[in-house]
Amino acid sequence: MHIGGYTFLSAGAGIIIKDFCGLSQGVKIYSKSDDYSGKKLTNPTISEEYTGVIKGTVTLEKHVIIGSGTVVLPNITLKEGVSFGAQSLVTKDLNEWGMYFGCPAKKLEIEKAFVE
Repeated sequence: MHIGGYTFLSAGAGIIIKDFCGLSQGVKIYSKSDDYSGKKLTNPTISEEYTGVIKGTVTLEKHVIIGSGTVVLPNITLKEGVSFGAQSLVTKDLNEWGMYFGCPAKKLEIEKAFVE
């Protein structure tokens, strides 16, 4: 496993990282996050009964690669071989051995990516 400098792992609800994973510089993984929908209050100074904290273990299966500055939100399983381009936002489980990028992350179609 490789964890680049300035990576932040917020593991309040658990983070599991399996073999051969790579996290580039500045990756942020959150297993807990406030609900920013506007329906709940946010902030650690607010009583828990008024917040809607979203939480769940983040699991990185084998051979996951996460590019610089990518943010992974709570309660997500990154399946074997998944990779993310820099500055992506991961909001849900995605198919194994796919390449993803963007905000939110979407699958990169390899055939189209290398054709000019």
